Amino acid sequence: MEIVLKAAAASVAAAILSLVIKKTNPELSLALGLAVCALVAGLALKAFSEVKETLTLVELSTDFSGSYAAPILKCVGIGMVSRLGSDLCKDAGQSAAGSTLETCGAVCALYVSLPLLKALLRTIGALT
Repeated sequence: MEIVLKAAAASVAAAILSLVIKKTNPELSLALGLAVCALVAGLALKAFSEVKETLTLVELSTDFSGSYAAPILKCVGIGMVSRLGSDLCKDAGQSAAGSTLETCGAVCALYVSLPLLKALLRTIGALT
């Protein structure tokens, strides 16, 4: 909860400052957006490290294989990065580049999930 409040405060402050700066210096406004994104991503990594630690603990104490969790975590990461990049492109006035990045993210997420899909198909094949 604390991380989200810090991220929200930094984002809102940057958004207000960006509105003030954007009219006179749009390049600086974009740089401010990039900087706050890096800050919030750093905060999110703190929370992610605890998620990763918990998944490792679950993997060690049960039959749950890390090969199942890895594609899911990678898909979440790809989604977050592609969404963030797309929004930054759209803020810079490059909506076509942003939409293309979203499409690329979807394809990459599908690619990363293929091992999970193959394992599921093998399991279904073994049941029949």
